[in-house]
Order: sequence, then structure tokens, then C-alpha cells
Amino acid sequence: MLGELHEAVLSFHQARTRYQALPRPYEAAFTAEAVRRCALAGSRKTAAGITQLDAAAKELYAIGAAWDLSRVRAELRTHQPAERRRPGRPSYGKRLSPREQEVAELAAAGLSNREIAARLHLSPRTVEQHVARARRKLGAVTRHDLAPADRNSEPRG
Repeated sequence: MLGELHEAVLSFHQARTRYQALPRPYEAAFTAEAVRRCALAGSRKTAAGITQLDAAAKELYAIGAAWDLSRVRAELRTHQPAERRRPGRPSYGKRLSPREQEVAELAAAGLSNREIAARLHLSPRTVEQHVARARRKLGAVTRHDLAPADRNSEPRG
């Protein structure tokens, strides 16, 4: 079985190299994920496989492959020790979450909650919540005040 996994790793690696030459970044990232999955399955050293799978997640993030990224992150979570995993969503504290930042940018650009909701496939009420949180975290009085370039450095208030 280890010989077959090693052969699969080599084949996926060749395919990845060819996809990169085309250029086909999604397919290259997808085959990189397959390389790392095979390496993880065939290795007794799961730490190295996890590191490689994490690299695949970063590559998928870089090309905006959200669906695949969530799948890889879910697999990574299954390999993390239970004591390292924290339940629930990450806390951003006084910084904007990625979604709050995205909504704040659109609100600062002058879009209404309804327009933002349609663009991001959210409900207008959810957008309203994100705008309110962003304004509170940034100390912004108006939606226009949500426009600073470096939002996540330090809150104003």
C-alpha cells in the first residue's frame, strides 16, 4: 500500500507541475491537495502531512477557492489534537472579522444594506448587524467613516 501511495504522490506531483505550466492555478492547487492527502495517508509522521495540508489550504485561500478551502480546513481539524482545538468561531476581539471588513468596505462605498445583502448573498438584517458591529469597533459615526485603509490595526475609540 505504501508503494501505491508513493506512486500516487509522484503522479499527482507531475500533474501539478503540468497544471502550473499551463497556467491552471485551481487545478494545480487541487492536485497539490491530493499530493498532501496521499503523503498524510502514507506517512507515520502526521505532523509533516498536516504541515503540507496546511500549505495546500494557504494555496487554495490565495486563489479564492472557498469551498475547497473549507473542506481542507475541516480535514485539518480532524488531525488536530482535541486540546488544541477551540470550539466555536474565532474571536476577533476589537478587530473586524473578514466578513465585517467586507461589509464595511461596501457600506463605505455607498451601497445600501439591501445592495450589500444581494451582492454577498446575505439577508439585509445580517448586513445591518455587520455594519453596526463594524461602526462600534471602529468608533465610526457614519457609514462613510468605515473607509480607512488599515482597519484592523487599532480601533479608534
